[in-house]
Amino acid sequence: MSEFPVLFAYIDPGTGSYVLQIAMAGLLGAGYAIRRFWASIVGRLGRRSSVADDGPR
Repeated sequence: MSEFPVLFAYIDPGTGSYVLQIAMAGLLGAGYAIRRFWASIVGRLGRRSSVADDGPR
């Protein structure tokens, strides 16, 4: 004996595709933001030479 009623949920195709579109945009946006953040960190800590390069002599 269950005290919870049986729910028949329905999502029409238009709503389903909209939710899928939001999820995809969120994932792609998060990936882009993480990539930009990581590139800024690598740019700051990246390849630095210990010998100063004064150019051609």
